[in-house]
Amino acid sequence: MNRLMISAAAAALCVGMSAAYAQDQTTTTTTVDTPSATTTTRTTEGTDEYGNFRKTVTSTKRYHAAAWEAPSGVTYRRFTVGQHVPDAMLADSVQLNNYQDYALVTPPPGLIWIRDGKDALLVDNRTGEVIQADYDLFD
Repeated sequence: MNRLMISAAAAALCVGMSAAYAQDQTTTTTTVDTPSATTTTRTTEGTDEYGNFRKTVTSTKRYHAAAWEAPSGVTYRRFTVGQHVPDAMLADSVQLNNYQDYALVTPPPGLIWIRDGKDALLVDNRTGEVIQADYDLFD
């Protein structure tokens, strides 16, 4: 009987922790059709300071921009939210200072937009963590 109660308590603890984690983080997928484009957004909102910005966007609207030149030692790779870009990707040469021209949100303090091949990434300027990924934004 004692073993059964310990097993039941352990199971309840696991279920309770799963429920608490589920409340701390939610994921939604939204598709928006406009006359100019269709955009699918997958948003994972958390309780950290950048929770409202954590999302992945795949846009059907493409922008023409100059060819992307990778920093020395870097090749294109599709980053996902939560991964860290190499330090070389935080250089001024890959920052998108004209983010408004590409319908990107104004980054909050501590975040910057960078370009990685056809993608735009919102990253933490100190750690290089990807907070938001806008895939296939550039031709």
